Amino acid sequence: MSPLNNRYSTLDASDSNFDSAIAVDLLPLAQLAMTSDDLANVFLPPGWNKLAIVNCAPQPYQYPGVKGFLASGRVGDDTSTSVVLALGIDWSDWMQYYLNGPIQGTLASPWASAPSGSLISFTYNAMYNAVRHSLWDSLKFLSGMKLRVTGVSLSGPLAQMAALDLRAGNQGPNQQNAPGDVESYAFSTGAIANSTFATYLKSKVPNSYSVVAGTEANKIDFFPLDGSGELDSELGELIELASPLPEFDVPWVERSADFYIKAMDGAPTPPPTQSGTVEQASGFSRQLAFQFANLCAVSYQRFQHPNAQTMNISPYSVGKSITASSVNFATIYTSVDSLTVAFRGACTWQEFADYVSNSQTKTVSIDGTNVSVHSGAANLLYGPSDANGSTTFKERLFKEIEAALGDRTNIYFTGHDLGGAVANLAALDFETYNSLSVTSVYTFGATPTGGPDFNNVMANTFNKSCFQVNRSTDPFAKLSTLLIGYASLNTQVSVTGTPANDCYPYHSIKSYSNLLDPKE
Repeated sequence: MSPLNNRYSTLDASDSNFDSAIAVDLLPLAQLAMTSDDLANVFLPPGWNKLAIVNCAPQPYQYPGVKGFLASGRVGDDTSTSVVLALGIDWSDWMQYYLNGPIQGTLASPWASAPSGSLISFTYNAMYNAVRHSLWDSLKFLSGMKLRVTGVSLSGPLAQMAALDLRAGNQGPNQQNAPGDVESYAFSTGAIANSTFATYLKSKVPNSYSVVAGTEANKIDFFPLDGSGELDSELGELIELASPLPEFDVPWVERSADFYIKAMDGAPTPPPTQSGTVEQASGFSRQLAFQFANLCAVSYQRFQHPNAQTMNISPYSVGKSITASSVNFATIYTSVDSLTVAFRGACTWQEFADYVSNSQTKTVSIDGTNVSVHSGAANLLYGPSDANGSTTFKERLFKEIEAALGDRTNIYFTGHDLGGAVANLAALDFETYNSLSVTSVYTFGATPTGGPDFNNVMANTFNKSCFQVNRSTDPFAKLSTLLIGYASLNTQVSVTGTPANDCYPYHSIKSYSNLLDPKE
């Protein structure tokens, strides 16, 4: 067993049974459950044998499908074979099927036998109940071996719920007896329950761990931050992994399986590097795109670690950051002749749910023209800048741009992820707001911005000066073609290749920067 050491800490005063060697072996299985499209033919790590597949179908506008597998092998320093149930939810599937924004609470299902007042996410409760029959049916292959359950990011809560469901003395939907003594390892997982349910789960499944990169004093992975409102508690014992900040202090690096494995002294196996291409659209500048990708990275850092050393962004200098709902969401950068505003994407589970997942369209009026746009992006741009709500994010942003512009002649809008959608919407609004003109717009892996009507207005306003830079492997960049009511914006700029240390879901702004680097 690998005991807790100075790389790990727990918020409990008691000794922890968390085993880092087991965690390092479980995380690749959790990642496979999340990323594999064909679990029937999934390639497991050496020494592992697939026993069964677990799945349930998605329910449009409610929740995505759940997928996973039961496999046997050895983990950590175990000398005997055990069984792992790995559960997965793909990021792209979540955004295709869950469109309702903020996560709402509901009473826990009867199988939990939770005390009065126990609340859990309505969406996760529905997903788990949908996959529960398949999950319990797979246990016929358990053959008395020890069971561990694992999940990463979106699927982490399902692993925690499964461990509670499979506790000793409980029964399945067909009166199957639970195996009991189940361990659960969830990585980079958001809060989906209230404190009453969380306390109950910890008492029933003492070896349930919620693993997060970073510590209370030095947060690194911001995705699992405590939620707000009634669902504000993580499930299981909180295990914090101390780790240095990477040069690219950005969420899709810091929440990746490879980052977690390295934080636990493991050896990740990133995909092999492949040289790629950058499409040369008319008016597109690879040099500008590279610079703007790095500015987006710094905008993430201005939220996560505003006092940390900023990476080299010459010829730009860092200006003011503008808040949305009291947290930094955009930063202004200036050079001798240019001003660029760079919008970050979602960092926390709460932001992902409230903004990115709030993806039904809504109608807004821009300069008297009604257009359909992404609800989450619009709510952010036109929502409050701070707690008192007297000034909107848009109003403060435009005021700061005008104050910082001086005699500079170029104005650029750029953004990554949700920030790309906000950059598109803000640029169009700014262009019609006053006599100042936007030189061009560059986005990277942007989530959907608007419908065909919005696309038409953008095309007429930014003829050959709006560039949607997308990796061919980035699932976020493909959502505009998958979600009903949306359209892909012009001009699309395709980027191919696999940079060093790339990581699923191939969405990180670091990877965009590496692929766009003119020196590559």
